[in-house]
Amino acid sequence: MTWRVAGAARATTGTRANQEDAFEIWPSGARAATESGEGLLAVIADGMGGHAGGEIAGDLACKTFVRSFTSSHAGTGERLRAALDAGNEAIAARVAASANLRGMGCTLIGAWVDSAGLHWVSVGDSLLLVFRAPDVLHVNADHSLGAFLDEQVRQGKISSGEAEANPYRNALRSALTGKAVEILDLQADPYPLVDGDWLILASDGIATLEGDEIGDIVYANREGSPERIAEALIDAVVAKGVRDQDNTTVLVLKVEADTRRASADEAPTRLLRGAPEPVTAAFIEDEGVETTQRIVQPPAYQAFFKRYRTAAFVAGMGLMFLVGWILRAALE
Repeated sequence: MTWRVAGAARATTGTRANQEDAFEIWPSGARAATESGEGLLAVIADGMGGHAGGEIAGDLACKTFVRSFTSSHAGTGERLRAALDAGNEAIAARVAASANLRGMGCTLIGAWVDSAGLHWVSVGDSLLLVFRAPDVLHVNADHSLGAFLDEQVRQGKISSGEAEANPYRNALRSALTGKAVEILDLQADPYPLVDGDWLILASDGIATLEGDEIGDIVYANREGSPERIAEALIDAVVAKGVRDQDNTTVLVLKVEADTRRASADEAPTRLLRGAPEPVTAAFIEDEGVETTQRIVQPPAYQAFFKRYRTAAFVAGMGLMFLVGWILRAALE
């Protein structure tokens, strides 16, 4: 399948002093047709480690990720993992060069859409959502301690009260910090897409909105542009007026089937086989190809003989007996 993909991003600093989120879209025109190996790459990072450190980490990881991914010709899964490692190594190198940046890091999601579908790699608690009306699906893993505690509740190991009361719920179990990345979510095999899907990459500030609220906003604007939906989501976050609102960045991708590029081998083919008319209306299956069974009528004299063959046989025998009797009488 060939997809047309368009993307746009919007952000708010919330109540924070500066913006530590970062994003990248490649190609830079934010539009692509997923044919001949082409696709669209979207990356979002949420920086941490102080005002300067968080901003540097997120921007550095995003730019390095795009540069690594787009310069490689390996398989998709290998490219995603290598790009993530390159971003992590870039952070390590920057920290080594500037001791005052020690402790900086970021979350990261890199999503690649090609003709096969959606692929991604992620670390941290930034979200990758798929809106497929009427549902919003959170498809990537959440590496926060809160998500781990909630899973413990589902397994009956702790109470929901214990999970909610834990003061470290927002702590990350995995992030790009320049150290070895031990937990990551890599979707190398394609996640299937359908015409009309919307993909949303977002930093965790989007958690101000409930899943139903996100779905309602996307549904209400589904005929619009990625810019419109990104703006509507950020507007909704701001309208909440949360006292400690975190930086929030949303990157929205619109996925449409490119029917203009349908090739001849994608169109249904019907082969008709057989003799000239007349035909019957019966169809038979021949190795998956629909064919028409044709019946040719016999000439008229053959039909007449077939119908009266018994009477003709008796008449012939009688004629032969008569001829033989006449010949014998004449000879005597």
